[in-house]
Amino acid sequence: IQGTIRPHAIIILPNTSGMELLLTYEDEGIYIDIYGHFTKETVLQWGEMPASVAYLQSNQVMGWGEKAIELRSVETGDLEGVFMHKKAQKLKFLCERNDK
Repeated sequence: IQGTIRPHAIIILPNTSGMELLLTYEDEGIYIDIYGHFTKETVLQWGEMPASVAYLQSNQVMGWGEKAIELRSVETGDLEGVFMHKKAQKLKFLCERNDK
């Protein structure tokens, strides 16, 4: 990537003893180990650039974009749900509270 990279989140993948990570930046995410080696050929690709990204206890990653909230599998990056919204807001933090 040329220029500035906009990072979102570093997510420790479940069932890896803290050895594998999902790094989310710009409009994608990559799977690496703690040594910086790729662990999956898969690249998580958001439908639109998220302003915020958060890990959910349901093993999903949530991305808040300008027009939609996307839920993706943390293991595969597959799209599992989309919630459309009309009002774009800039969030300081995006997180899960009480399993919601």
